[in-house]
Amino acid sequence: MQMRLLARTDFVLLVAVLLLCAYGALMIYSCTQAQLAMADEPPASTVTLQLIWIGLGLLVMGLIIMVDYSRIASLSLLFYGLVLGLLLLVLAIGQTAHGSARWLAIGPITVQPSELTKLAIILMLGAYLATCTSEQLGTLHTVARSLAYVIVPAALIFRQPDLGTPVVLVFIWFFVVFLAGARLTQLGAVAFAFVMLFAVAWSTGVIRDYHKERLTAFLHPDEDPQGAGWQIRQSLIAIGSGHLLGKGLFQGTQSRLHFIPYQEKDFVFTVVGEEWGFAGCLALLGLLAVLLWRSLAICWEAKDRFGRLVAGGIAAMFLIHITANVGMTLGLAPVKGMTLPFVSYGGSSMIVNCLAVGILQNIYMRKRKIAF
Repeated sequence: MQMRLLARTDFVLLVAVLLLCAYGALMIYSCTQAQLAMADEPPASTVTLQLIWIGLGLLVMGLIIMVDYSRIASLSLLFYGLVLGLLLLVLAIGQTAHGSARWLAIGPITVQPSELTKLAIILMLGAYLATCTSEQLGTLHTVARSLAYVIVPAALIFRQPDLGTPVVLVFIWFFVVFLAGARLTQLGAVAFAFVMLFAVAWSTGVIRDYHKERLTAFLHPDEDPQGAGWQIRQSLIAIGSGHLLGKGLFQGTQSRLHFIPYQEKDFVFTVVGEEWGFAGCLALLGLLAVLLWRSLAICWEAKDRFGRLVAGGIAAMFLIHITANVGMTLGLAPVKGMTLPFVSYGGSSMIVNCLAVGILQNIYMRKRKIAF
């Protein structure tokens, strides 16, 4: 039976993910080798860690495929509660870096619970909304309760402080609730409430000054070229200098001279633009488009509401990460800590993305009964 299931693998999705992982590992090696060589460290240490995370991610992807996704629904509340506990631990004993406490140290490994929150929210919303009738989905009570599942972890993450992840969680909520059948008037009212809440937070100082700088710098990066506008200006220089075919692999001056801090994480797209040019960017965006296409196709073909909502939530998660990450490197969106799925360096994000694809494969494999 397991072999029959594996024969139903969405190989287009799987190949796209593997190519994205390989693409990302190569770009991470390119932008870190010179820096590590100057520090007398093994040039491949960063990419080696990324390869380890890829291997672990593929392992958990394979494991989650073996469990019928309908059983995952019954564990969604437990997983949600576990993630809330981890977020509370982060506020109490989390490791601080760059002004934010977002990580928990487990031996030599650091875990970012906010990444797990995205998947926990998707499963929790899917499990709850799948049990609601068509009449209940149109009520304010259902909308409010589903929103409460998002507001609690979003508030804990905002305290770290982290402004980007709460935006991702709210975007996922809008997409999943709309897919479930909520009324547009209700969603519009919630959107208006969020805009008003954001305006109050901005004017009262709840949103910190450096967050304001990052949110506004993309509009006028030249006003503070050595400060808030630095990353955007250097990113545009790197991508623009690649022209059509790029400078060549390992030949990017912006990357090798470390003009863009933490380029292997949030700004890995700039390495592609500089070294492989417009053609390389199109190839990467094509693979990301396949990832979104297959996610939405699996959402459409799912055999039940839970599978459809979960697949839709995963597609929404990938969509906002791709648009926000590429957008900020092109100066079209504010700079915030959002990784490019399967391409940026990061263990927690890689594991969560692989788990998400494993769930997508799970839903795809079980869209029809197995015939013996």
